[in-house]
Amino acid sequence: MITRLVSLGSVIVDLVLEVPALPDRGGDVLASQRGLAAGGAFNVLSAAARLGLPGLYAGPHGTGPFGDLVRAALAREGVQLVMPPNPHLDTGWTLALVEPDGERTFVTVTGADAVVVPEALRPIEYRDGDAVYVSGYDLAYPDAGSAIAEHAAALAPNLVVVLDPGPLVADIESSRLAAVLGRVDVLSLNKRELEALGGLRQLTGRVRPATTVILREGPDGATIHRTGSSPLSVPSVRVQAVDTSGAGDVHAGATLAGLARGMSWPDAVLFANRAAAYAVSRPGPAAGPSDAELEKFSAGRW
Repeated sequence: MITRLVSLGSVIVDLVLEVPALPDRGGDVLASQRGLAAGGAFNVLSAAARLGLPGLYAGPHGTGPFGDLVRAALAREGVQLVMPPNPHLDTGWTLALVEPDGERTFVTVTGADAVVVPEALRPIEYRDGDAVYVSGYDLAYPDAGSAIAEHAAALAPNLVVVLDPGPLVADIESSRLAAVLGRVDVLSLNKRELEALGGLRQLTGRVRPATTVILREGPDGATIHRTGSSPLSVPSVRVQAVDTSGAGDVHAGATLAGLARGMSWPDAVLFANRAAAYAVSRPGPAAGPSDAELEKFSAGRW
């Protein structure tokens, strides 16, 4: 039974701009600034916390205004920290361009979030019932990926290791990716990331037979793939997408929260589909619902 979520995935700051369309190369576009918000793995931790699964942030954070914003956001969600602030760097940030259909495009500037050494991970005190979240963003960072991959690959078998390879999956050094794929218990990804990994048949040969693969398919729901079982499609909720930023993160956090409640895999993924639908129907990242918000939202859909 999962009782806590520990995130090795980094928390950064999102600067969100609404644009009518992405500009042509060399062109320009008028945008509306929506504001600054904690993003990255914060979306996973906050989604889980709002649905009853407590979290621990074991990733890096910086010294400066962005680091302060991250720490304040985590504190509001009741998430504790492991690492002290990096005294030399502030937390990095992402420029998120959101188009009218809700699709988002990111440009990321790294900071303290992209620097992790093995010694920084040793103080983490894991316990039975921990789910450990790993992000492909951090595995792709030259000054963080190696330490995180080695650490994740060596985690004890009583821990549930969860990987979201993310949009930078093709940039992850092959040995790092192989090490983590060989340890994961839950792999949550979208179609684009699956294609970057060579498709389902090749991917299943790179993970353990006991690994559960959750293929997120947006408005088409999600499909659960487990060795020895037929793929199981779980329906989504049809909504008008306003902002898809962080939707996959909310899905991952809500799935783990559902499993923590003792739900079956189909029920936990359905729970996550509904939470993600709620998130995309509202502006801004980290829009995962509380129990009351999800209940009200679900009541309005059926």
